[in-house]
Amino acid sequence: MINQIFEDSRTAWRMVAISTVAVFLIFGVRLSFSVFYAEFTRTNGWSSSAAASIFSLNMLFFATSSVPAGIVLDRWGPRVVFGFGATLLGTSLYLSSLATDIIHLQLTYGVLGGIALGSIGLGHMAAVVGGWLPERRGLAIGLTFAGTGMGSLIFIPLSERLIAWFGWQQAYVWLAAICVLILMPLMTIGLRKPPVIIRHKDEPQPLRRELLRDPKFWWLLLLSFTTMGPLRSLTVHQIAYLEEVGFGRQLVAAYIGVAGFLTAGTFIAWGYISDRFGRGKAFLAGATCLISATLLLIMLDYNQQSFFLIVYAMLYALGEGSRSSQTTAIASDTFREQGLGFINGIVGALFGVGAAFSPWFVGYLHDKLGDYQRGLEFIVALTVVSMISFVMVLRAGNRAKAFR
Repeated sequence: MINQIFEDSRTAWRMVAISTVAVFLIFGVRLSFSVFYAEFTRTNGWSSSAAASIFSLNMLFFATSSVPAGIVLDRWGPRVVFGFGATLLGTSLYLSSLATDIIHLQLTYGVLGGIALGSIGLGHMAAVVGGWLPERRGLAIGLTFAGTGMGSLIFIPLSERLIAWFGWQQAYVWLAAICVLILMPLMTIGLRKPPVIIRHKDEPQPLRRELLRDPKFWWLLLLSFTTMGPLRSLTVHQIAYLEEVGFGRQLVAAYIGVAGFLTAGTFIAWGYISDRFGRGKAFLAGATCLISATLLLIMLDYNQQSFFLIVYAMLYALGEGSRSSQTTAIASDTFREQGLGFINGIVGALFGVGAAFSPWFVGYLHDKLGDYQRGLEFIVALTVVSMISFVMVLRAGNRAKAFR
């Protein structure tokens, strides 16, 4: 019995380690879009809203594919879902390298890439690692999501160099090769279905229509929509904005990479804090840091000192490390009986909707008004709404222990 418990624990932590590497690769590719976006607007002459529409379409199709992928994940496990997603992501990136205008990129990176990422999103990764370690869910998800920060650290500067050396089309070929040759084998061979989301044939399926009568669920939807919108707005526009106020792209890419490195640590730290002191404290503290980072960006329009870039990187990292991890953790805590893949698929879908709309809207405001001031204020407002929503999920669920 003791040997079986030890073996299960070792398997669970191995799943976390493999998932962390997979997330590192997935989000390294995904977050590098900010470098491509700056290239599209500067070299190709596309408007901010037009270039941002590529990312917004990607997030929209991410949203539409997330729930079906979550249902399949509950039934057949990660190898089927993640193998399909990794292969399709590599295919979409290769086809993007052949694009000659913005419509081609909207179809390849936007549509195909969005469906691919909807199958291997953070919600589904959280369902797997949270299923393996339900008692250490916050820490397990935090460790896994730390891969997003390391991906940003490596892939944003790498993408900037690849574009400078070979052009953006060949840079996409390199990213496609990483997905097909490394990511796909890693996810199909290394990952296994967690025991927590296995359902036996004689178990009744949950009455998911009851979710519609549950106020916690509606607050969770609003929380999920406003969780990733602020982050992805900054992901898409931060390099272009900092270039606009007077910083060099290579310098900015380096500091954004530093933010990614720091994010790896903040995911882990917030995960531990949420398990120890409550999800609410972790999320609200991180959201405050994200608001502070956005306000600092506004200040940089008036004072372009490089010192403030490292402060921004630190605040951004503290903000990002608390958001997707705590939202998926509270969803798994509150609605685990619905199936972790299913409920996190819904969360992931709303992540995608928010991440589709917000960067486009910030780009639209920039095109109409000529600067990013109102867009940055919009990011602050969305973050405040997410804080209110998180509190309401906890209160509606009578989960006072999350604030103990």
